Amino acid sequence: MKTALQLPRYLLWITIAASCSATTVIPVSVESLTETSSEIIEARALTSWPQWNPEHTIIFTYTRFEVMRTLKGPSMPEIVVKQMGGSADGYTQKVAGVRQWQAGEQSVLFLRSSDAADGSLVVTGLMQGNFRMSRAPDGEVVVSNGISGVIAYDRASKKISRYQGSRMTLGDLEQRVMKAERP
Repeated sequence: MKTALQLPRYLLWITIAASCSATTVIPVSVESLTETSSEIIEARALTSWPQWNPEHTIIFTYTRFEVMRTLKGPSMPEIVVKQMGGSADGYTQKVAGVRQWQAGEQSVLFLRSSDAADGSLVVTGLMQGNFRMSRAPDGEVVVSNGISGVIAYDRASKKISRYQGSRMTLGDLEQRVMKAERP
């Protein structure tokens, strides 16, 4: 029989075990993403391909995007974004919270240069800088960076919860980026 003192510890271990299979993030605002990103673009995925790192320990998936609009950074017709995870040589590596793009999908991407200095870019804040674009029933374009398999940690309350992400109209996101860019 469990005592009142043992029950909370037992529940804590269940919570920890459940979150071990998820990615944990500290949620950041659009304004913070804007500040820490070197480039922000509206783009359409063209093609993707997997590739091992030089040590052959991590699979990355590279996706080439057509840039439709630049909100911050240099204007380029195409860019390549690198993400952890993918399938190569019969192996599959998955990272909770990282969603691979399909050709034709459109996103607003908050990006920075890859630490590998290989010319690719990475999404700022893991999935938080990937706002997928879709059309609402009323025809308006909406964006969302929510994804399953992610846990949010709130520093102030020291609580964890399921990461909901942000959902807003494309116009609202663009306004927040432009406002954050003003001196």
